Amino acid sequence: MKKLCKASRHHCALAHEVLTIPYTTLDKNGLKLPESLLEFPGPNVHPVLISRHMLQLAIFLLHVPPDLHEEARGLSESPRAIMERLADRASSLVTTNDELLGSLEGLECVMIETMYQMNMGNLRRGWVANRRAMSIAQLMGLNRSDNRAQFKVLDPKTEYHPQIMWFRTLFLDRQLCLMLGLPQGSLDRSIASDAMLANDTPLGRLERIHCVLASRILERNESNPSSQDLALTRTLDVELQRAARGLPSKWWLSPNLETASTNSEALFWDTIRLFAQVLHYNLLNQLHLPYMLRSSSADRQYEYSRITCVNASREVLSRFITLRSFNRIAFSCRIIDFLALMAAMTLLLAHLDSHRAPEAENLLAHQYLSDRAMIEQAQENMKELNRVNADALSAQSADLLRRLLAIEVETADGHLGCAGRVSVEEAGPGTAPPDQDDDAGVSVHIPYFGIIKIAREGVSKGVVPTQAHDVYGHVEVSPLLSLGEPDPYARSQAQLGDLPVPAPEAQDMATHCASQQLPSGYSDPLLPHGEYPGLTAGGDDWAFQGVDMAFFDSLMRSAGNEGAEDVSV
Repeated sequence: MKKLCKASRHHCALAHEVLTIPYTTLDKNGLKLPESLLEFPGPNVHPVLISRHMLQLAIFLLHVPPDLHEEARGLSESPRAIMERLADRASSLVTTNDELLGSLEGLECVMIETMYQMNMGNLRRGWVANRRAMSIAQLMGLNRSDNRAQFKVLDPKTEYHPQIMWFRTLFLDRQLCLMLGLPQGSLDRSIASDAMLANDTPLGRLERIHCVLASRILERNESNPSSQDLALTRTLDVELQRAARGLPSKWWLSPNLETASTNSEALFWDTIRLFAQVLHYNLLNQLHLPYMLRSSSADRQYEYSRITCVNASREVLSRFITLRSFNRIAFSCRIIDFLALMAAMTLLLAHLDSHRAPEAENLLAHQYLSDRAMIEQAQENMKELNRVNADALSAQSADLLRRLLAIEVETADGHLGCAGRVSVEEAGPGTAPPDQDDDAGVSVHIPYFGIIKIAREGVSKGVVPTQAHDVYGHVEVSPLLSLGEPDPYARSQAQLGDLPVPAPEAQDMATHCASQQLPSGYSDPLLPHGEYPGLTAGGDDWAFQGVDMAFFDSLMRSAGNEGAEDVSV
């Protein structure tokens, strides 16, 4: 550890302090340096305190640059092996042991485990761990505003702020739920009360407002689409604008991490600032994504949403490039890698859709080349991240963008041609093998969702009518229908909503049988042996973690607002 602490350049590795300590205190007292991790707890201390130290070490090792592994040659194991063993042991012996989690230090352990899993790229395991932390915090009463919280502290030296711990738990829950398309665990919005905002820093106030607005976006997404959604979307957009104005305009410049690298404190705060900026623009994307592909309607009432998504995606990608040009540690700031992939797909699909408009009306035409160059640069950063770290997420993200970029949108004479059609199809007996491309476009298989097809016909959502399952489990998949082509069958399907829902055991049988109907020769790396990955599979087995599923689900959400499946986009 002495070798690694001495050699490490990334002192922001102790960022787990933000989970329990407010920014005001961190700014006043300064940050703990990695050398503080060399103070090992005694042999007779409570196991929770030992577990906390093990998890802190694991978080630190996440941030060890790959080129420092030379300094680790004298170790009995590689830094990654040590890191995984520390985290696994702490999880199996302490953070999943209910009898040991009645203290603030126990809660802190689960919160650090959440951060560890998220940076490892295991978003689903991080979500599970954070829900565990949320439940513990609620049992302690940390969510109450009447000062009736009940908890114990094992170590008098522990620095803790119960309200901050509750806020961070909420914050992580809502960010993960937006990324994974899952329901939020609490509707508490008191964390952005006037009193809370008054006592926080400008950055802290922005994060609290982000947390509340994320909750409202999730609430919209969890309800059935309605005609009121667009009005709510515009209201939340104004709230995000107001929140952004709470910080000076210069704050919104992308930080220069190279300049700050000589000062560990400056690097920490610039990284936090960049992270907050990315989350802000991601909220804009999450807010407007359901309306982005509807902007080609005749009345153009959704044009604002498309332009907002495009601009927000550019901001996310530019900061991803800034971060990954400086920091090539795959397990550092991992969330930004997922958000950059979604931003790149958003920008690509927006351009594909825009080519349907007459050339004189294509508002994105002049930005096409620069946007494409930015996506290509992001893809290069992903390839480099994989080369240095042998990272599955970066490799598969780069490959997906390569295939999407290959959809040619320029004709021989230099004019932009039409491209792009997005459709959803259930994997079935007659389906072409997923993740295979042809002249018509790209198809990508998404576990638990279906097959996304992007082809050269203009962007639309394919309709998959309710499937009929016979007793042998055969799945009949009807032909895909363009949203712009009204179809009597699609209209009739809308009238079937009142039919009885099959019994759970019948649904389970249908799901199981459908998974067995994959085509012969199927070689999707995400689905070894023709089976879906486990619901909490790690990043090595399920690189995208379902973020792609949530992305396309949100993208196609607004089709239901018109009351029929054949609504033109």
